[in-house]
Amino acid sequence: MKIVVIVRQTPDTEAKIKVASSGNSIDIEGIKWIVSPYDEFAIEEAIKIKEKLGTGEVILITMGPPRSAEALRTGLAMGADSAIHIKDDSFAFTDPYAIAKVIGQEIRSLGGFDLILTGKKMIDEETGQVGIHVAEDLGIPHIAIVTKVELSSDKKKVTCQKEIEGGQVVVEVPLPALLTCEKGLNEPRYASLPGIMKAKKKPVKEVATDNINVEPLGLTKEALGQGGARIKVTKLEVPQVQRKLRVIKGAEVPEAAKELVKLLREEAKVI
Repeated sequence: MKIVVIVRQTPDTEAKIKVASSGNSIDIEGIKWIVSPYDEFAIEEAIKIKEKLGTGEVILITMGPPRSAEALRTGLAMGADSAIHIKDDSFAFTDPYAIAKVIGQEIRSLGGFDLILTGKKMIDEETGQVGIHVAEDLGIPHIAIVTKVELSSDKKKVTCQKEIEGGQVVVEVPLPALLTCEKGLNEPRYASLPGIMKAKKKPVKEVATDNINVEPLGLTKEALGQGGARIKVTKLEVPQVQRKLRVIKGAEVPEAAKELVKLLREEAKVI
């Protein structure tokens, strides 16, 4: 079974974010970069499926600037077999539609696949569009935000569980298909030292801008950068958080509880 995992490199969730002087992007100076956390669930699930079957291939693919190679190496150290890096500095500003079109084209060039996995969203831009766009571009079914994955015995169908308000829903689709992965699907493994050493020898194919044929995709070269993006950030602001402390004094527990409920309902308006 050939499993493709779409990954993205994002700022560390614990990084202190500052707005750049341009006002429409973040200051990346000194930022630590990681694999987008939801993509880690996708990598782990792909590796688990391969291990359960005892055969198969896990291929990572990302589109981004040169530093994105670090995210691929992390996935390779976890256990993926190979990777594809569609690389250019301008890709840091490419919109989800164009990213999906280019990734879809590269997936087609693999000569066949059985399953595509990716995270439910990219945490830096808070968008979950890429995976769905790729599925639509390839003409395959997709299931979004899955928390459980099970292949049929003949490996021709996949059954997934999704969390919904008040319960779960189970969806079955034929393969090939694309799934976007939610927290709770699994517990991503840490890359072991042997895994890190092996990752250095695993193949990483690099695809440069000049080798991307945009005409069949209905794109222009400008669409692969900030200038031709369909979605543009015009302004970023760091929210100002005001912390307030209210102490309920001089009351017995029952009376204090009533006062707390009143404050939560009338002032905080959270209940």
